[in-house]
Amino acid sequence: MGLKEVYQQKIETQLSDWESTVQEYSIKIKELKAKAETLEGQAKLECHERLGVLEDKVEGLQTKLESGKHEYEKVKAASEEAWEDMKVGTEKAWDNVKSGVESGWSSLKEAMDKATSKLK
Repeated sequence: MGLKEVYQQKIETQLSDWESTVQEYSIKIKELKAKAETLEGQAKLECHERLGVLEDKVEGLQTKLESGKHEYEKVKAASEEAWEDMKVGTEKAWDNVKSGVESGWSSLKEAMDKATSKLK
């Protein structure tokens, strides 16, 4: 297996992991929405606001994942020779995607913790 294939597999695995995590958060948000519906008044409003923030963060992560998929498709489509020429730029772009997603996870986790604390 060449360097391109190793790199391609690494990206595939990372994207798959991230997509699974986004799905898990989406399920958790749906569960929290159901719990929020049982609340009344100000508590219900606050929970819905926090859930809106969570949904926005998930949407932002999905946008970053799409960017990662785009980078993956460029790697996948490149010939071995072209890959050598684009390797540095692709790795830099992937590092930007990765840091954006990791920052997004951190922000999402913090928002999730705040939202769930209101529903306990």
